Amino acid sequence: MSTQVIIVFTIAVLMIIGFSCGKFSYPAVAVSVIVVLEVSGILSAKEAWSGFASTTAILFASMFVLSAGLAKTSLLTKLAGLIVPEGSSERRAVIGCGLLSIFLTMFSNTSSTMATLMPVCFNVAEKAEISPKRLLKPAVDLSSIWAAVLPVGLGLTAYSVSNEMVASLGGEPTFTMLTFMIARLPIVLLITLFIFIIGYRFTPENYDNLDFSLDKGGKGSKNEEKRLSPGKEKLTYIIFCAAIVAMMVSNYIRIVSASTCAAIAALLMVFTGILNEKEATRAINLKVIGIYAGTISLASGISASGATEVISDFMNNMLGGLTNPYLIAFVLVLATSLCTQFMNNSSTLNVFRILGAVVAVACGFDARAAIIAVEMGATCSVLLPTASATQAMVFAQGGYTVKEYLKAGIPIFILYMILYMVWVPNIFPAL
Repeated sequence: MSTQVIIVFTIAVLMIIGFSCGKFSYPAVAVSVIVVLEVSGILSAKEAWSGFASTTAILFASMFVLSAGLAKTSLLTKLAGLIVPEGSSERRAVIGCGLLSIFLTMFSNTSSTMATLMPVCFNVAEKAEISPKRLLKPAVDLSSIWAAVLPVGLGLTAYSVSNEMVASLGGEPTFTMLTFMIARLPIVLLITLFIFIIGYRFTPENYDNLDFSLDKGGKGSKNEEKRLSPGKEKLTYIIFCAAIVAMMVSNYIRIVSASTCAAIAALLMVFTGILNEKEATRAINLKVIGIYAGTISLASGISASGATEVISDFMNNMLGGLTNPYLIAFVLVLATSLCTQFMNNSSTLNVFRILGAVVAVACGFDARAAIIAVEMGATCSVLLPTASATQAMVFAQGGYTVKEYLKAGIPIFILYMILYMVWVPNIFPAL
């Protein structure tokens, strides 16, 4: 194991400790990771700080501005009233926000889904007289596990990418458009029911460290005094809806990226006078972007240092001697789901998808079993804020502690593993 690999693994451990102890600013810990990766020579300055200029960071910033514009309208208050009518229970609020999260995820990505949904969660929580923490974590976890489940949006291309990868390695491409849906849909449906009935109760009820910058439409707020005119309110709806539709379409027609669509819409909010410059600037949560940039830098460091090869070699050696299809499936899904808690789910999926295909072809496994395990493991990013950019965003905005995050995520994680082992190895056995 090289010195750089040891340094990267040490940085990852220290980052988790820094997040967990609660004594340090989360963005400061994340930025420290960037600095150490650059100073140690593992990443160049451009690579280390690239998270701040990435398309996801631009998407976050733009969606925060769009959400601020939307918060000046009466829509969030009306939507909160629709989700939580008078006399509704806490569970009704969780189910309403959860279903909205699932719907948006089906046609977009998790980042834009949660950036859109967070101000709604704050408004619904205010109306239901509960902590926003009770709604944000269930919503982001549902968005994570429902990503690309149905053959729409990103889910439409997953089978084609897998077939091409397996074929390029000399294996037999057996994926169809419905393969991933057959494997994942029964599991995510049961997980969704669990969250709606029991799971949300593991989330914190306190209001500690909450960032209420997104809750701009509540009673007595300054924005209540600065409501938009009817004409500008309609214009806000048009800009916001056009942005969401454009981002959805960008998944199919790659002329303009989703982040560019969001940036154009954010600029229109300012140019049309819906938001002034100060309001737009104040809406951008730099804490969220800082944590995201740090986790992306760590993921890049893991890749650049050769740590992924160490993990890959370890997994290849372990799986090469196994003949039990259930054990093969368990090792693959568990390894991927644990790594995704530290590596960012997109990075984990890209690394382990290749590993799964290589192992399947080399060992004579059914490629569907291996790559489905990787796909499901990578989307089970529910334990730590480092698991995905979206989890980092919700973690920062929701003011959670790592302990609170683990308490809410562990029951989902365990149930996910159990349901996977009961269902997938029987439908798509490795041997």
